[in-house]
Amino acid sequence: MPAHIAVQSTPTPESVHAIFGDEVRIRLVLHETADGALSLGLEMAEGEGQGLGIAALAFDFADHDLLGQLSLAGTHLRKQSFGAGKVYGVGRGGRGHDCGARLGRATAIGVAAPRETRLTLAHDRMTLTLDDLANCAFSLQLVPTAANHIRCESFIIEGRFPARPASGRTAGTSADGSVFGGVLDEILPLMSRLTGHRSNAA
Repeated sequence: MPAHIAVQSTPTPESVHAIFGDEVRIRLVLHETADGALSLGLEMAEGEGQGLGIAALAFDFADHDLLGQLSLAGTHLRKQSFGAGKVYGVGRGGRGHDCGARLGRATAIGVAAPRETRLTLAHDRMTLTLDDLANCAFSLQLVPTAANHIRCESFIIEGRFPARPASGRTAGTSADGSVFGGVLDEILPLMSRLTGHRSNAA
Protein backbone atom coordinates (compact mmCIF):
# COMPACT_ATOMS: atom_id res chain seq x y z
CA MET A 1 0.00 0.00 0.00
CA PRO A 2 1.52 3.37 -1.00
CA ALA A 3 2.18 5.78 1.87
CA HIS A 4 1.04 9.38 1.56
CA ILE A 5 3.10 11.87 3.56
CA ALA A 6 1.67 15.37 3.99
CA VAL A 7 4.14 18.12 4.83
CA GLN A 8 2.54 21.41 5.78
CA SER A 9 4.52 24.51 4.88
CA THR A 10 4.41 27.34 7.40
CA PRO A 11 6.10 30.71 6.82
CA THR A 12 9.40 31.13 8.61
CA PRO A 13 9.90 34.53 10.28
CA GLU A 14 12.29 36.65 8.25
CA SER A 15 14.97 39.14 9.20
CA VAL A 16 16.67 42.03 7.46
CA HIS A 17 19.54 44.26 8.55
CA ALA A 18 21.42 47.34 7.40
CA ILE A 19 24.19 49.68 8.54
CA PHE A 20 23.49 53.41 8.91
CA GLY A 21 25.61 56.42 9.82
CA ASP A 22 28.93 57.91 8.78
CA GLU A 23 31.08 59.05 11.73
CA VAL A 24 29.25 56.60 13.99
CA ARG A 25 27.75 53.51 12.45
CA ILE A 26 24.62 51.81 13.75
CA ARG A 27 23.56 48.27 12.85
CA LEU A 28 19.80 47.92 12.63
CA VAL A 29 18.11 44.51 12.54
CA LEU A 30 14.41 43.90 11.94
CA HIS A 31 12.98 40.47 12.68
CA GLU A 32 9.49 39.01 12.45
CA THR A 33 8.84 37.10 15.66
CA ALA A 34 6.86 33.87 15.90
CA ASP A 35 4.09 35.61 17.88
CA GLY A 36 3.40 38.23 15.20
CA ALA A 37 5.47 41.15 16.48
CA LEU A 38 8.50 42.95 15.06
CA SER A 39 11.84 43.02 16.85
CA LEU A 40 13.99 46.13 16.26
CA GLY A 41 17.64 45.69 17.23
CA LEU A 42 20.00 48.69 17.41
CA GLU A 43 23.73 48.35 18.03
CA MET A 44 26.54 50.89 17.81
CA ALA A 45 29.67 49.68 16.00
CA GLU A 46 32.42 48.51 18.34
CA GLY A 47 35.08 51.15 18.89
CA GLU A 48 32.97 53.96 17.42
CA GLY A 49 31.09 56.75 19.16
CA GLN A 50 32.85 56.25 22.48
CA GLY A 51 31.00 58.08 25.24
CA LEU A 52 27.74 58.10 23.26
CA GLY A 53 24.55 56.11 23.68
CA ILE A 54 21.22 55.67 21.91
CA ALA A 55 18.73 58.16 23.36
CA ALA A 56 15.71 58.06 21.05
CA LEU A 57 14.25 56.48 17.93
CA ALA A 58 11.42 58.06 15.94
CA PHE A 59 10.00 56.36 12.85
CA ASP A 60 7.13 56.17 10.40
CA PHE A 61 4.65 53.31 10.04
CA ALA A 62 3.07 52.18 6.76
CA ASP A 63 -0.57 51.96 7.92
CA HIS A 64 -1.77 54.88 10.05
CA ASP A 65 -5.01 53.03 10.85
CA LEU A 66 -3.03 50.62 13.03
CA LEU A 67 -1.25 53.23 15.14
CA GLY A 68 -3.88 53.30 17.89
CA GLN A 69 -3.24 49.68 18.84
CA LEU A 70 0.55 49.56 18.54
CA SER A 71 2.82 49.19 21.55
CA LEU A 72 6.56 49.08 22.21
CA ALA A 73 8.42 47.07 24.82
CA GLY A 74 12.08 46.83 25.75
CA THR A 75 14.52 46.81 28.65
CA HIS A 76 15.74 50.36 27.99
CA LEU A 77 12.38 51.86 26.98
CA ARG A 78 11.41 54.91 29.06
CA LYS A 79 8.59 56.37 26.98
CA GLN A 80 6.63 55.52 23.84
CA SER A 81 4.52 57.71 21.58
CA PHE A 82 2.20 57.12 18.61
CA GLY A 83 0.33 59.49 16.31
CA ALA A 84 0.30 60.08 12.56
CA GLY A 85 2.95 62.75 11.97
CA LYS A 86 2.71 63.91 15.60
CA VAL A 87 5.78 62.27 17.17
CA TYR A 88 8.69 64.67 17.43
CA GLY A 89 11.39 63.80 14.93
CA VAL A 90 14.93 64.07 16.25
CA GLY A 91 16.34 64.65 12.78
CA ARG A 92 17.59 67.93 11.37
CA GLY A 93 14.34 68.48 9.51
CA GLY A 94 12.41 68.28 12.76
CA ARG A 95 9.41 66.76 10.98
CA GLY A 96 6.93 64.62 12.84
CA HIS A 97 7.01 60.83 12.76
CA ASP A 98 4.33 58.26 13.57
CA CYS A 99 6.06 56.28 16.35
CA GLY A 100 8.66 57.15 18.96
CA ALA A 101 10.76 55.44 21.61
CA ARG A 102 12.65 57.39 24.26
CA LEU A 103 15.52 55.42 25.81
CA GLY A 104 18.22 56.47 28.30
CA ARG A 105 19.95 59.86 28.32
CA ALA A 106 23.04 61.54 29.76
CA THR A 107 24.06 60.11 33.14
CA ALA A 108 23.97 63.59 34.67
CA ILE A 109 20.23 63.67 33.98
CA GLY A 110 19.12 60.08 34.40
CA VAL A 111 19.71 56.52 33.24
CA ALA A 112 22.63 56.23 30.83
CA ALA A 113 21.69 55.78 27.17
CA PRO A 114 22.58 52.24 25.98
CA ARG A 115 25.02 51.41 23.19
CA GLU A 116 22.77 48.60 22.05
CA THR A 117 19.13 47.80 22.63
CA ARG A 118 16.24 45.73 21.37
CA LEU A 119 12.64 46.92 21.08
CA THR A 120 9.54 44.87 20.31
CA LEU A 121 6.76 46.49 18.27
CA ALA A 122 3.40 44.71 18.52
CA HIS A 123 -0.24 45.24 17.59
CA ASP A 124 -3.16 44.27 19.81
CA ARG A 125 -4.96 42.18 17.18
CA MET A 126 -2.85 41.90 14.02
CA THR A 127 0.37 40.26 12.92
CA LEU A 128 3.10 42.72 11.95
CA THR A 129 5.56 42.00 9.15
CA LEU A 130 8.67 43.60 7.66
CA ASP A 131 6.40 45.23 5.08
CA ASP A 132 4.86 47.44 7.79
CA LEU A 133 8.19 49.28 8.16
CA ALA A 134 9.77 48.74 4.74
CA ASN A 135 11.21 52.01 3.36
CA CYS A 136 9.66 54.02 6.20
CA ALA A 137 11.81 56.94 7.41
CA PHE A 138 13.41 56.97 10.85
CA SER A 139 15.67 59.23 12.89
CA LEU A 140 17.98 58.09 15.67
CA GLN A 141 19.48 60.30 18.37
CA LEU A 142 22.82 59.62 20.09
CA VAL A 143 23.81 61.55 23.25
CA PRO A 144 26.85 61.67 25.58
CA THR A 145 26.56 59.27 28.51
CA ALA A 146 29.26 60.54 30.89
CA ALA A 147 28.08 62.54 33.90
CA ASN A 148 30.80 65.16 33.36
CA HIS A 149 30.56 65.36 29.58
CA ILE A 150 31.27 68.62 27.78
CA ARG A 151 28.08 70.14 26.40
CA CYS A 152 27.70 69.35 22.72
CA GLU A 153 24.99 68.77 20.18
CA SER A 154 23.60 65.26 19.92
CA PHE A 155 24.41 63.12 16.91
CA ILE A 156 21.52 62.41 14.56
CA ILE A 157 21.38 59.46 12.18
CA GLU A 158 18.59 59.40 9.61
CA GLY A 159 17.60 56.73 7.13
CA ARG A 160 14.90 54.38 5.90
CA PHE A 161 14.14 50.90 7.12
CA PRO A 162 15.31 48.19 4.70
CA ALA A 163 12.73 46.29 2.66
CA ARG A 164 11.98 42.57 2.82
CA PRO A 165 14.77 40.54 1.19
CA ALA A 166 14.15 39.08 -2.25
CA SER A 167 12.22 35.82 -2.14
CA GLY A 168 14.22 32.65 -2.46
CA ARG A 169 14.85 29.67 -0.24
CA THR A 170 18.35 28.78 0.88
CA ALA A 171 19.45 25.35 -0.31
CA GLY A 172 19.14 22.72 2.38
CA THR A 173 16.59 24.58 4.51
CA SER A 174 13.19 23.15 5.21
CA ALA A 175 10.00 24.62 3.80
CA ASP A 176 8.41 24.36 7.24
CA GLY A 177 11.48 25.30 9.25
CA SER A 178 11.65 22.01 11.15
CA VAL A 179 14.38 19.42 11.39
CA PHE A 180 12.12 16.66 10.05
CA GLY A 181 10.89 18.93 7.30
CA GLY A 182 14.49 19.43 6.23
CA VAL A 183 15.03 15.68 6.02
CA LEU A 184 11.82 15.22 4.06
CA ASP A 185 12.81 18.01 1.69
CA GLU A 186 15.77 15.87 0.69
CA ILE A 187 14.08 12.44 0.79
CA LEU A 188 10.85 13.18 -1.08
CA PRO A 189 12.51 14.17 -4.41
CA LEU A 190 14.61 10.96 -4.24
CA MET A 191 11.47 8.88 -3.59
CA SER A 192 9.76 10.51 -6.59
CA ARG A 193 12.67 9.72 -8.90
CA LEU A 194 12.84 6.15 -7.58
CA THR A 195 9.12 5.61 -8.12
CA GLY A 196 9.37 6.95 -11.66
CA HIS A 197 12.31 4.65 -12.40
CA ARG A 198 10.38 1.59 -11.18
CA SER A 199 7.36 2.57 -13.30
CA ASN A 200 9.50 2.81 -16.41
CA ALA A 201 11.15 -0.51 -15.63
CA ALA A 202 7.71 -2.20 -15.36
